Amino acid sequence: MPNRYFILVVDDEPANRALAAGILGAAGWQVHEADSGDRAIAAVREQRYDLILMDIQMPGRDGFETARAIRSGVDSAASVPILAFTTVPPGDAIERARAAGMDGHIAKPFTPETLVAATNPWRPSGGPFPAASLVAIFGEAEIAKLLDRFRTQLAEALAAEDTPVERKARAHKIAGISGTLGFAEVSRLWLAVSEGYESAWEEARAAARRAIHRIDTDTFGDQTAV
Repeated sequence: MPNRYFILVVDDEPANRALAAGILGAAGWQVHEADSGDRAIAAVREQRYDLILMDIQMPGRDGFETARAIRSGVDSAASVPILAFTTVPPGDAIERARAAGMDGHIAKPFTPETLVAATNPWRPSGGPFPAASLVAIFGEAEIAKLLDRFRTQLAEALAAEDTPVERKARAHKIAGISGTLGFAEVSRLWLAVSEGYESAWEEARAAARRAIHRIDTDTFGDQTAV
């Protein structure tokens, strides 16, 4: 069975790309490579990716500039998760990565175990969504409307500057509808947030971004819950 999860590794160092590609390919990813920011931007115009690993220090466009360009200029990649892939010490670099639109970071040097562990949470997983029974009852057009409203709900939650009480109330609503639509991980994590577990907040945000990306990129009959 061919790999169905696409990842783009952006790094100007050939050895880093080769090592990452070999490890990730063995872990079930379909790996594409880019050796510069400009080539990364060109790649995302041609292919929808489930995850991008972005080196920070590259000649020409660095990783920060490349991520901003992808977020602002490539509609199909507006919601794809981007992880900083860097030897730059954490701290300010992580804050700059988030400001550029990245969703997290993976440290170099890496081992096969650490790279697989860091990328696995971003792999789409689970059963088909929405449930076949819902499509049978409501039809594809109505389910598409529900998914669009759900996507808007997630996007608003990610952008909101809620108080703790407001966040819990919003999370409660998301936990319910996401489970019904088949987004099991979103439901589980946002339920934890609704119950006051602040430690689940960053994971819940990441799950919401993955759900948005799946809604943006999948079609009926080839969809995966997150």
